[in-house]
Amino acid sequence: MRAMRIVYLADAPYIHTQRWVRHFAALGHETHVISFRPAEIERATVHHIDGFEPIGKARYIVHARRIRALIAELRPDLLHALHLTSYGFLAGLSGFQPSIVSVWGTDILEAPSWTPLHAWITRHALRRAGAVTATGLRLAEATLAYMPERKPVRVIPYGVDLERFSPPTQPHAGGDGAVTVGAVVRLSPEKGLHVLLRAVAASAARGRLRVVLAGEGPERERLARLARDLGVGRQVEFRGVVAHDDVPRVLHELDIFAMPSMAEGFGVAAVEASACGLPVVASDVDGIPDVVVDGQTGVLVPAGDVGALAAAIDRLAADRLLRERLGAAGRAFVAREYDWRANARQMERLYDAMLLPGA
Repeated sequence: MRAMRIVYLADAPYIHTQRWVRHFAALGHETHVISFRPAEIERATVHHIDGFEPIGKARYIVHARRIRALIAELRPDLLHALHLTSYGFLAGLSGFQPSIVSVWGTDILEAPSWTPLHAWITRHALRRAGAVTATGLRLAEATLAYMPERKPVRVIPYGVDLERFSPPTQPHAGGDGAVTVGAVVRLSPEKGLHVLLRAVAASAARGRLRVVLAGEGPERERLARLARDLGVGRQVEFRGVVAHDDVPRVLHELDIFAMPSMAEGFGVAAVEASACGLPVVASDVDGIPDVVVDGQTGVLVPAGDVGALAAAIDRLAADRLLRERLGAAGRAFVAREYDWRANARQMERLYDAMLLPGA
């Protein structure tokens, strides 16, 4: 793979932006990130677009000329936009080729239905993109509904570093018989954590369950109040923001990983949990079945179904050998399908293909 200059249109602080940018910077490519939020990324140059900030999609139209001029000044070999209806829209407005747009979740699963403008932006960005990627098969299938005829969607997940995310060398201390259920997630409505708290309160194993929620978000106070109202407040621990480098340490404290999402484009948190040898209880919605195999690496339940989630937690809480079997199968599944190194090589091959004459 020859050295190139790559410009990313992406949210610089987002961990998955940083992972892709750092990977290609480490390979010796000159990397630039154009972002509406500032952040430092090792070996990359971040160009923060600030100033006048109109609301909604107007910000992209207002700043489109400025960003187009910056792209022209940087003269990249390749333009890669991460997230369709924001930075992908800007990529389309820039007119630059070769370009790639990566679809990540709500930008296809929800945004096109919000307003006619969002629907138009979706189709415009996909039509103007030189290539389109999605993180999972179901997300790719959803994207095809908006794609021009005969234009493919390539599935390239953002997988997991199997060296950093691995099972603990020793079981965590839990001699009191407690079973710890938890999640590392943004505390926002679509993550369905209110369903988890209600399931814990309804669980037959309620008395020996602990809940660890690592992350922050707009639902924090409502969830804490709900836990108190349900009588499980003392069993629920809110950890606050956890740096991505510290996520494996939190996962090593858990016995069961919960992802009761109401919507989820891919479910990378479930991939990380499986890589650490945890069984996953999750909603059977959107892209989650791509990363959790029901009955093999975890248990899938209908989104929002408190009773089904409580029953799944009860089953796993009562059977340590089942937890171990599902966790081991999850680790093997992730190693086969979602090894970050293999996923990164997929993107490397796409970059090379985009630079071929006539591509």
